[in-house]
Amino acid sequence: MTRDLSRDLSPSERKVLQGIQAELRFHSRVERKLKATDKRILAWCSEHDLLPVPVTGAKVFGYTSQLVQAIEQRLAQLGLAPLAANLKGSSLAQAEQGAAEHKSVRAKPRDHRVLRYVVGAGDGHGSGQVVDVDQRELDLSQFADLVVVENLDCFYELYQFELPLSVSTSLVVYRGDTHYSKGRAALLNRWKSGWKGSNSRPLRYFGDLDPKGLHIAQSEGFTHIAAPAYEWFCEHATAQAYPAKQHDIARLLHARGELAPYVLFIQRQQKAVLQQWLQHVTLGWLTIETASEELESLRATLRAGEESGEVKPLDIDAIKNKAREK
Repeated sequence: MTRDLSRDLSPSERKVLQGIQAELRFHSRVERKLKATDKRILAWCSEHDLLPVPVTGAKVFGYTSQLVQAIEQRLAQLGLAPLAANLKGSSLAQAEQGAAEHKSVRAKPRDHRVLRYVVGAGDGHGSGQVVDVDQRELDLSQFADLVVVENLDCFYELYQFELPLSVSTSLVVYRGDTHYSKGRAALLNRWKSGWKGSNSRPLRYFGDLDPKGLHIAQSEGFTHIAAPAYEWFCEHATAQAYPAKQHDIARLLHARGELAPYVLFIQRQQKAVLQQWLQHVTLGWLTIETASEELESLRATLRAGEESGEVKPLDIDAIKNKAREK
């Protein structure tokens, strides 16, 4: 039977050895009951002739500093990453640490990527430039507000919209789909955690003025939403822009502050305005006031219910009943 001497330790095996390595800083020996992961580790050690005697049939094994050091040396000889390596980095970062690739734990290439619209950096005709960037490399202290754009087609043609933006201090990003949503979520978390209380900075939303768009703006911590004058909105809103499947979402919206007349119109008239219809229309930022605790509880129950499968999406009666049980 041939031995595979090129096999790297798996992420789970490395995790066990990292824990043992930490314990050996305070103890000369670490006794462990042999579980499946331990048995694979010891099989690897046996294949590389690191064990002085076989451990076949043993139920307990004592790891020593000498054995862990021998494992480290063999990994180095094979050109593999040391035990202390962080394998959750990118494939490039993994390559710098060792020859083996660990796809199951490494960061996906787009996990921290966002699409950014650089205002005023286009071809001189009022357009901007769209760039793919790592959100971790953005210095948020350089920006006065963060603007999230819901739809990709509108994002690419943002210069067609009369949106109040600062050329130098507005950070504008695409909300994301399957490719960019994780990076955008991470960026928003950084923004919210970095600017709190009296130091808070605006987090603005530009998207469809329909139940779903308003619900995103109200439930995800945005402070402002872009909207046209109320008279224009009422005149141009249509029933076609209000999908029947969004009716239950509309009932979750709260009508408060500057956004109140828009919400009430949508709820009563069952009409809405899509983002792409707002081209060449003067837009302003409406302040989003915090919802009542009851409505926030309903929203939290909606999200938890959908994630667990206990509540079907948009099942408002089930949501209310679940909220009453708390």
